[in-house]
Amino acid sequence: MSGELQIQERSLAALRNRWEAVEAVRARELAELTEERAREMIQSLGAVAVWRERPDWSGLVEQQAIFHRRRP
Repeated sequence: MSGELQIQERSLAALRNRWEAVEAVRARELAELTEERAREMIQSLGAVAVWRERPDWSGLVEQQAIFHRRRP
């Protein structure tokens, strides 16, 4: 195996290991995320000023209503 190919394979393995570590952290953070914190994070984006709690609506219906209002 050529030296360049070995370097490339080691680089890919290192990238894979880093990716798996990031995914493990993301999975842990998601598992620890409370509904209240998720709502705070979403509201901090400022994109949900028209969000309403409506138990009779699904999230998709609410999304469509929000995006429909933004059309020119």
